[in-house]
Amino acid sequence: MSRDIAWKNFWEDRVENMISFSDIEHAYSVLKPLVHKTPLLSSRTFNSITGNEVYFKAENFQRIGAFKFRGAYNKIASLTDAQRRAGVVAHSSGNHAQGVALAAKLFGIKATIVMPHDSVSSKVEGTKGYGAEVVFCGTTIDEREKKTDELIRQYGYTLIHPYNDPQLIAGQGTVVLEIFHDTKDLDYLFVPIGGGGLVSGCAVAAKNLFPNVRVIGVETEGANDAYQSFREKRIVKLTKVNTIADGMRTSSVGPLNFEIIMKYVDDVITISDDDILPMMKFFFERMKIVVEPTGAVAPAAVMKNSLRMQGKKICAVISGGNIDPALLRQIA
Repeated sequence: MSRDIAWKNFWEDRVENMISFSDIEHAYSVLKPLVHKTPLLSSRTFNSITGNEVYFKAENFQRIGAFKFRGAYNKIASLTDAQRRAGVVAHSSGNHAQGVALAAKLFGIKATIVMPHDSVSSKVEGTKGYGAEVVFCGTTIDEREKKTDELIRQYGYTLIHPYNDPQLIAGQGTVVLEIFHDTKDLDYLFVPIGGGGLVSGCAVAAKNLFPNVRVIGVETEGANDAYQSFREKRIVKLTKVNTIADGMRTSSVGPLNFEIIMKYVDDVITISDDDILPMMKFFFERMKIVVEPTGAVAPAAVMKNSLRMQGKKICAVISGGNIDPALLRQIA
């Protein structure tokens, strides 16, 4: 038995019963009446540039402008009546904040969101617009978690974690169920990695639906904690994160996310921040869609052809489109 297969078997034993494909199917039954079935887009120009048949799962067209609504709603749907009456709390730089805020509004419950004071203003306003209370904190994940813990102790809120939660991961995995509805074969699936919720759910679903698919997680070089963790086979926590992709400004993946990644993800690669703006510009000019920096990370890896693919059928997940207006002016 090879060393890699032995490690896969080790992580399979650890992940068993934490999240299954049936959990993702159940999540989709909960979400289907509410989520937008986002389109699978393609570009002949992009295909010509890369030499592959490429599709983009456009979660920038999802409710709140990002995939995060899926997991947030599925998690809140799993809470008891008592937990909902007490209210929920989340910490987030933006998209998870908006996802929790909208899901809480639909359930008619109170949501408090802890956000870094340097969050993108449009994401802060969007969160408030869905009726959530915003509490600002420092810029590090430790400061977010400290403030969140204080609010939980004070008010008895239930935490809606941004990535390290089974129900949330199952909700994010419904992205791939929709991809399967539109195409029945796939060679590669590229997914961005922040805290690891999206790639975890997508990887579980993909390995159950596409038997030969290779799942590739993508980070930026300035936020490469999952890249390092994947290679060292332990969770690596960064002391400093520096990237234009604000959805990747986490210092480490969650423990559950890490174990799922080790079982289901075939590789984790990185791109530079310099690769992101050209991809955003391509989407804006050639495909007439607005994509935020984090949302452009997985497609940018395909554009760069980091794995030297040719003639492959590929899907890259666009995770969101909530771009800072100031940044939009740079690519327009």
